[in-house]
Parts: sequence; structure tokens; C-alpha cells
Amino acid sequence: MSARRVLPLRLGLCLSLSLAATQPACQFEIDGENRLTSLRLGLLGPSENELGTPTNRVRPQVMRFSVDALDSQGALMPVNSTVQAFFVAGGSRLPLRNPCALVGNVSETPDWLLTQFSLVGGHAPIVTLPLTTPAIFGRVTLNIEEPQSLAEGATPPIFFPNPTIPQIMKPLDPSAQNASYCQPFLNRQVVFDQASSEQGSLVVSSVFQSGLAVSDTAAADYNSIYVFTFGRPPTSIVKGRVLDRLAGAIAKFNGMTQVANPTMAANDLVDLTLVPQPIELSADRRPAQDPTAGENRWLTRHIAAPVRITGIVCEASLDDSRSDNWNRYNTVVINQTGDGKPDSVNGCGGVNSTMYIPPTRFNVQFPGKGVGGFDPAMQAGQEVTITGMLQNSVSRSGKTLFWTVVVRDQSDICLKPRAMCLGG
Repeated sequence: MSARRVLPLRLGLCLSLSLAATQPACQFEIDGENRLTSLRLGLLGPSENELGTPTNRVRPQVMRFSVDALDSQGALMPVNSTVQAFFVAGGSRLPLRNPCALVGNVSETPDWLLTQFSLVGGHAPIVTLPLTTPAIFGRVTLNIEEPQSLAEGATPPIFFPNPTIPQIMKPLDPSAQNASYCQPFLNRQVVFDQASSEQGSLVVSSVFQSGLAVSDTAAADYNSIYVFTFGRPPTSIVKGRVLDRLAGAIAKFNGMTQVANPTMAANDLVDLTLVPQPIELSADRRPAQDPTAGENRWLTRHIAAPVRITGIVCEASLDDSRSDNWNRYNTVVINQTGDGKPDSVNGCGGVNSTMYIPPTRFNVQFPGKGVGGFDPAMQAGQEVTITGMLQNSVSRSGKTLFWTVVVRDQSDICLKPRAMCLGG
């Protein structure tokens, strides 16, 4: 009375008729086709005990391994096929191609594909992979897959060093037209737990009503990143606070790179001397119309860092655009011409339609009306010196680019001539 049924999706399964038997025997065997079900990946170097830990991270430059194709019984299956290799981070395949390349550099190859190699007779004796792409950081696994059967194999977790702030903030191609906009690690979960060198620290350099900026004291360029906290940061987060750890997702807001959904572990140390000195936005560093111009490339190096600007306050009532920016966004225009002409001294004259013709002006955004005694109706035509955080706003193409100094608190505002502001 024994009968056989064929269910191809359940391989080698046998059923027992007696649930009470201590050692049930197979009464009905369900047969299925013998097919490729898994790939066994054997590490040749580094070995499994050299893949690092969360507290002892490694940076292997090359990975070598062998692969065996296995059937449903775990036996070698002599198939001839192509296998794909890729990294997985946070449950997703890790894109490796530069997403910042301009339209036109289109490839049919998936952006996550590390390499492809062949199984011959169910075996690949040695596969060698370089591990030098900048996308590899944090906890990842190397996965392999045979795309027809979807048979897979994987290494144990590999713990690469977590990224530094400059590694995330520096464009892959600083000379690209969209360098200020594009973020190759967008949506990646990151953990910052180290400065660029052992002598450096991660220090809070700016604090705002709904965010903060963190700076790497060991780096001179691309050393700061904005952190969006949705609401006011914890009271322990003040300028000069050293952080042991900052984690979150890389995101964009109006083109500016930021860390979203953050978690922070603060150190007990608060040291204002660790906050980077403000970068001077001098007359030779004004924004230019061309996004690839040297001035804009220089400014990109200091996004989210403390900066300082001196110039004439443009009036914010006669010009509709400037009036709207002040009323809605607490933002004014600072003119740096220094040419002594009436239009420059007496409130900046008429509309500067592109902000950069001539390239003499920066936006300055205040946290509210009346902070530090500032009122454009009173200060129009006067010289002021303002400190704050450098913020960029840029379109996807990179062609529309704006730079703003964001005031942190009233100590950033000096309504006197520059020499008096700097103690000269």
C-alpha cells in the first residue's frame, strides 16, 4: 500500500505514521529532483579568526576562498555554473559603483556586483577578491549566489573599521559638477567612533534648536558633519562636548549631507578649546557661479564646520526677495565688496538676482529675530562680523548652489567693526 508522491520543493523528506513511536520509521518518502541548494565557502585567507570583532576591527586588502556546490543531501554536486559575489551590510546588498557619476555613465552590470566566477564540476578552487573599495566599512558579510537556483553561501561577519567623518564627507570626485550634492553613502547606517588619528576627538562644534554639528579635531578638511535631531538635542550636548560614539543614517536635506535618526554616547569631557577655530570666509573665498570653481570646491571642504564672515548688512525691507527671506527664514545678506561704493555701503543697492553676480554675497541665517541685538533695519549698511556653521543648499545636478552661515547663538554675533570684534 506504499505510495510515492513527487513534490519537487521538498527534497528528501520522509513522513511518519505514528506520532507515539519513539523512533518513527519512514512510511512514505517524498521524492524531489536533486538540485543545487547551497554553496559552501571555504576561507583561504584571511581565516575565520582573522575577520575581526566589534572591538578589534580589521582591514583585509584581499580575500581568498574556495567554493563547493552542494545538493540537498550536502553532497558535492558537479554543476558548471556562474556565481556572483557581493557584500551585504545592514541586510542589503552593498552598492559599490560611484552613484555620483553624471548621467551617461550607465552600465548594465548591477552596482552591487563584486565579481563573477565559474564553478567547474561543482568546484572553484581559488577565488581572489580585492577589498579596497571605499564603500566597505563597518560590519559586512561576503555573500555568493548562483542566480539560477538562488543557492547561496556567506562568510561570517567581517568587522572593518568604522568610517571617519572625512571618509563620509569628502566627495569621491571633488572636481565633479555635482560634488557638493552627491553623497555616495546615502542611506547607509554609519557609526563614528574614532577620529582620523588617535590624537583626535569627536567634538560637538555647533548646537541648534533641532540639530548639532560634530567635528573631527584631527582633520583639517571635510572634518565636520551635521546631525539632525528632529527636536532640541539633549541638554548634555553643548559646544565642546566630546563624543565617544555617533550613529545614524546618512541622509540629505536640501542637498546638505547629514546624519539622521542619531544615537550618541557622550563623554564626560567638555573642552571648548577642542572646537575648531572658525574658517575665515575671506574675499577670495566667495561663492562662484560655476559649481566646479575653486572657490566652491574650497567651501565644500568646510561644510558643517565653524566659519566666520565680515561684511556689510544688506537692507531687508526695500527688496522683496530679501524682505521675504528675513521675515520667513531669519536670513539676511552680507556683502563683502569693500569697494566703498554707495550701493555697497548704503544697504547693498538693488536686487542681486543670482546672488553671485558679482560674487560678493553670503546668506546669514539667525536662530530668531532679535538674537544678539541684530535687526537688519538697524544694521543695514553697517559692517558686522558673524560666526556660525557653514551650510550648503544645492540641487541634484549641482548647478544651483547656495552657501549660508548659520548662527548658533548670540555669542556668534558682533555688531562692531571687525577689529573690535576680534580684539584688535
